[in-house]
Amino acid sequence: MTAPRLEVRSLSKTFAGVTVLKDAYLEVQAGEVHALIGQNGSGKSTLVKLISGVYRADHGGEVFVDGERIGTPVDPGRLHEEGLAFVHQDLGLIPDLSVRENVRVGRHSTARFTGWINNAKDAKAVRETLDFLNLGHISPEAKVGSLRPSERVGVAIARALQERQAGSGVVVFDESSRAIPQESLDDFYDMVKLLTAQGTGVVIVSHNLKEVLRIADRVTALRNGRVVEMGLPTADLDEAALTRLVLGRSGELDDFTRSMPSQIRNGGISLREIRGGRIRKVSASVKRGEVVGFTGSVDSGLSSLAPLVAGAAKGRGTVLVDDTELSLESASIKKALRAGVAYIPQDRHGQGLATDLTVEENVTLPHLHKRGKAWWTGLGWQKVETESVLKAFDVTPPNRHAVVATFSGGNQQKVLMGKWLLGGPSALVLDDPTQAVDVGARSAVLRATRQAAVDGAAVVLCSSEVDDLAAVCDRVLVLEEGKVLTELVRPFTADDVFSAIFHDSEGSGR
Repeated sequence: MTAPRLEVRSLSKTFAGVTVLKDAYLEVQAGEVHALIGQNGSGKSTLVKLISGVYRADHGGEVFVDGERIGTPVDPGRLHEEGLAFVHQDLGLIPDLSVRENVRVGRHSTARFTGWINNAKDAKAVRETLDFLNLGHISPEAKVGSLRPSERVGVAIARALQERQAGSGVVVFDESSRAIPQESLDDFYDMVKLLTAQGTGVVIVSHNLKEVLRIADRVTALRNGRVVEMGLPTADLDEAALTRLVLGRSGELDDFTRSMPSQIRNGGISLREIRGGRIRKVSASVKRGEVVGFTGSVDSGLSSLAPLVAGAAKGRGTVLVDDTELSLESASIKKALRAGVAYIPQDRHGQGLATDLTVEENVTLPHLHKRGKAWWTGLGWQKVETESVLKAFDVTPPNRHAVVATFSGGNQQKVLMGKWLLGGPSALVLDDPTQAVDVGARSAVLRATRQAAVDGAAVVLCSSEVDDLAAVCDRVLVLEEGKVLTELVRPFTADDVFSAIFHDSEGSGR
């Protein structure tokens, strides 16, 4: 029998006496797309890092590529020769460099005696790989920063494939599709099909269960550091079945507006002809006790809105928080915070959390000026408040002294939510808060979003996830070309929101 493209046997990993992955196994056949799913903290990231050489496995585990045993950790410089290629979530590209420079980095063609780089030879090699991926329209000399998102993913794939024997080995996409807007995903899926058609094995690590069902042939699920199912054919599964694999139970989103009704109150946040980025002119009001969602297609201006409302980006117009007026021309997060605005940014690592500090330090830092003294910050309240956040959000592990960087993405997002909700904000602004979190953490984040409104905050939720919007929002405003196009008022469904975004004449958007 032909050996699997990738075979993993009994891989385990222990950190400081704690086993985070136990006896993991995986088998990827030639020409198949194999999905790896699980909650944040389930062990799938650890498994990928063991295969990619970032971690050394505990004694006893083995990894085979095309029947050949490879040692762990794999020297990252030898991954290519070993038949393994990785395309990570951040793609690892340098926008200011050309396609040729990005693809050939570390593998340049050089003159034998002078060592000079042969740019023409490099460009020819890049062109051949781009042609194979049906990306021949991209010039090897184009700046990566000028390319569309799906084209950038293509460049990352080209780098992974260069100088490899066609159809050999395995390509692992570690949440790579997150970098691609919805309307460009078909291009990415076509490139994956090209790889498998040649016989290459493809592993997709994804939180997106719809994507798994669409593109994967088989699926392996991890839970609590163990493989609970390996190689299940996706043809026999649906989204509910995948959710049960990930959670061990049903994970359908609740209708939080029904189970957690809030009372509209006076005050809130008003947007008065705000402009900035792709936002051309938006006016809207959100009352205390209300969750109002904003959504739209990738070109609608949605990505520019939350930073403007929260004072994280300058623009024009004003934001009124209760009786405090904030001019966007002199906007700052500090001014917004003083007015009672809490902001959950899309980039939790770069803007939301100090990942090298502990959970307690992150949770209590914004509240020191209210609870502490100039000469003494106090310790008792910090312990009590942090432990209340850990319990309320079911953060794992529930250790207030743990460094945030050691937590999974979903648990980091819970810490970020707890950090700002602890202060009882007047207004809460969220920017795609469930991005790249597992289904369990997603439910916790959405419940907390609704709870903020129940507690009296005016909540602005900017999201591209129609299911999230349907689960927690009293109203949804749909953006197009930087302006509000449509308003949906309860009752509405996720399908109604989707129809309103894409102008489906058969939808029931209001």
